[in-house]
Amino acid sequence: MDYSNRKWIILNVSDITNEMIEESIQSSVDTLRKTLDGSKAILKYEGRKPSCFYGMDTYTHSQIKEELAKSTWTNNE
Repeated sequence: MDYSNRKWIILNVSDITNEMIEESIQSSVDTLRKTLDGSKAILKYEGRKPSCFYGMDTYTHSQIKEELAKSTWTNNE
C-alpha cells in the first residue's frame, strides 16, 4: 500500500474532538491506536492537513513506524 499521501498525528486522548475523528480516517475514539497506558492516540488523514490539526506535529509513515516501536506503544515482553 502507498502511504505517501497519508500523515499521522499523536495527541492526548482527552484532547480528541468529534471534528478530529470526522476529519481523520478513523471512525471513532474506540478504534484508535493508543499508548499502553491509554493516554495518547494516533489519528491519521490523507491529503491536505485538516484545519483541526493545524499547529500539531505530523509524522510520515516511516516516522510513525519508528514511534510505534517504542515501549510506550508496544509491550516488548
